[in-house]
Parts: sequence; structure tokens; C-alpha cells
Amino acid sequence: MSEPVLKLESRDAVRVNGSWRVRWRVTNAGSDHVRLVAVRAPHSRFRSDPIDLNVVAVESVNVEQTLRIEAAPGEEVENAFVIFVVVTDHETWRVLFRVRVRMGADGTPAPLVEAASTHRVGFTEA
Repeated sequence: MSEPVLKLESRDAVRVNGSWRVRWRVTNAGSDHVRLVAVRAPHSRFRSDPIDLNVVAVESVNVEQTLRIEAAPGEEVENAFVIFVVVTDHETWRVLFRVRVRMGADGTPAPLVEAASTHRVGFTEA
């Protein structure tokens, strides 16, 4: 079984009760179906609690994530992560997307994916 190959793109962001609801487009660039189990964002200035998803990505799917973003208009949040837990066949993986979040002049966030890495859960190299 090969590791999942996912791409992430921010589609839009809407203000909701003091937080931001970001709609992501998750594209499965691999040949196997991928089940998106959960997503979270652990950065202190770009944070969301874990969200259970249970969505199968054959080609691409939209995922909404409500985030607390602590940045003023014009500021950037660097080295934030959006982390997906995914399952392919019978293996569980973490897919980490490193994002830079640029806040527009009106305070709307524009997350941009800068890098991605995939790691099998429970696997460590000696």
C-alpha cells in the first residue's frame, strides 16, 4: 500500500460567531480511495479543535473547518498546520499541510499551503 497523496486548497472563509469557517478543497491525487477521518489545526494563532469527518475522497471533496485566527488585518501567521487523519485500505496516516495565513485588509484570512508531508500512524524509524 502506498501513502496517500492529497492536495489542499483554501476555497473561501466566512466569519461565524467570532471565528472563521474555512472551506477547503481536498484533492486525492493518488490512485486509491482515501477516507478522511478527522482534521485539526494546532497552531496557537490558527487553531481548531479536532473535527470528525468520515468522508471518502475519490477525487476531491470540500471540507469545512471552523478556526480561531488571532491576527490583525495585514498580518501573517506562519508555520500553521492543517492536519488530516486519513485511512487507506487498513492503514492510518497523518497528512500535514503547512500553511501561511495572510490576513486581508478587511481581516479575512487567506490560507496558502506551502508544504505537505505524509506519515504512517504508529510507524517510527529506528
